[in-house]
Amino acid sequence: MNKVTFITGNKYKADSFRKALSKYPVDIEIEKIETPEIQETDVVKVAEYSAKYAAEKLNKPIVVTDAGIYIKSLNDFPGSFQKFMNKWFTPTQILQLLDGVIDRSAIAVECLSYCEPDKKPVSFLSEASCRIALKAEGNGSTIDQIIIWPDMDKVQGLVDDDVMTDYWAKQNTTYKEFGEYLLTK
Repeated sequence: MNKVTFITGNKYKADSFRKALSKYPVDIEIEKIETPEIQETDVVKVAEYSAKYAAEKLNKPIVVTDAGIYIKSLNDFPGSFQKFMNKWFTPTQILQLLDGVIDRSAIAVECLSYCEPDKKPVSFLSEASCRIALKAEGNGSTIDQIIIWPDMDKVQGLVDDDVMTDYWAKQNTTYKEFGEYLLTK
């Protein structure tokens, strides 16, 4: 059985990861450590850098994810800088940038990077269409309060955590691709 350490401080992300990989031969440990987040517009490069850093620091196989939200009418802002946007802007401030804008479509991109010590990272990428709401609602991060996922009629911040865990365990293709990759190791 493979053993990996998933680097995250997000319980919801950890639960989705565990659920999605429950049918694969993998022992998952969750650990929260700070990894350097390089200033890069490509989520793959950000995830791979963090995975390599953590694998070398902890000396064990690591999984890291990085995500970006690319809002079309804002020239793909915030992109890979979603983490910082969540810190620096309120949901209302982001919505003010979209005041009067009809096209509220966005693409969510997630990269899962797996890295073993002294090796190059292996990455898996997924994309999902989404849209930005007209008003902020619910709880969670800035993005949680304004993003509406396919097949949902409300922002993520209003959706029960268990429902979102199930949603991402099914929708996030990077988890399944990673599980299939482990079968080949």
